[in-house]
Amino acid sequence: MIPKIIQEKIDNNLPIHIELGCGNTKTSGKIGIDQFELEGVDIVANVEEGLEFLPDNSIDSISSRHFLEHINNFDFLLKEIHRVLKPEGIHKAIVPHFSNPYFYSDYTHKTHFGLYSFDYFAEESSKLKRKVPGFYNDIQFIIIKRDLHFKSPFLIRNLLKRIPKFIFNLNNFNKELYEGSFCYLFPCTEIYFEMRPKK
Repeated sequence: MIPKIIQEKIDNNLPIHIELGCGNTKTSGKIGIDQFELEGVDIVANVEEGLEFLPDNSIDSISSRHFLEHINNFDFLLKEIHRVLKPEGIHKAIVPHFSNPYFYSDYTHKTHFGLYSFDYFAEESSKLKRKVPGFYNDIQFIIIKRDLHFKSPFLIRNLLKRIPKFIFNLNNFNKELYEGSFCYLFPCTEIYFEMRPKK
C-alpha cells in the first residue's frame, strides 16, 4: 500500500524527494524513511525488505547519509532504488570510505565502500580507468559525481585535511592515484556519490 504522504504528492504531480535512514536529522523538504519511529520520520519501514510501498518510476530523488553501510543486502536495496527512481531521478549517497579509521569501531557497519563500489552497477562510460565487472547485476546507473571527503572531529586535523581533499579531488586520475597509493597514509572519511538510473 502506498503511504498517504507519497500518494498525495503523486496525485498532485508534486516532486518526491526521499531520505533513507534519516533518523531524527531529516533534511527539510524530504520524506524521511527509517526503521525507527523517531521525530521527523514520515514512513517507518525496514528497507532491508525493499521499497515495495513505492511505485515504479515515481521518485525524483533519493538521498542517504551514512546509511548504506548498515545494509546487509546492499545490491537488493540498490535495485529497489533503481526501480522507484524516475528515469531523470537522482540518487545521492554519502558513505564512509574503507580507510576511515573509525569505520570498524561501529559494529553495525556491514558494507565497505571505495571509489569503485558503485562501478559494479554503472554503465561503462561512467566508470573510472580501473574497470570492474558489471555482469553481477541487471541494472545500471550513470555516475555523475564522486568526491572524497577528508574530515576530522578535531579542529587542527580537520583544517589540515583540506589539503588532501583539494589535491585528490582535482580529477579522476588523482582520485584513483589516492586510493591505489595513498589511502592509508591520508585516510579518507567518506565518499559522496551522485548518480541517475539508466532506463
